[in-house]
Amino acid sequence: MEYRQLTQTQRYQIHARFDLGMSQRQIGRELNLHSSTISRETRRNTTTDVYDPKQAQTLSVYRRRTTTKWTKRLPSMMAAIAGRLREKWSP
Repeated sequence: MEYRQLTQTQRYQIHARFDLGMSQRQIGRELNLHSSTISRETRRNTTTDVYDPKQAQTLSVYRRRTTTKWTKRLPSMMAAIAGRLREKWSP
């Protein structure tokens, strides 16, 4: 399986299946997700013993927007890029 972030629909499906009493493995099989993905999702986004898909989606969007990007912006690299752009090089 390749890495994909959960969609809002998948979060609501996880919630509905937990309400039906399904295990994490059963949910994973039905949604074609690894059981550890279900485990991490519920551990991260459970408040007062209840998984809230709406809050989970909100927190996911917030984490994606506020995460630190791992690109290094070294002054020498920035100067080289600015110089090339002044010379009309294409980014």
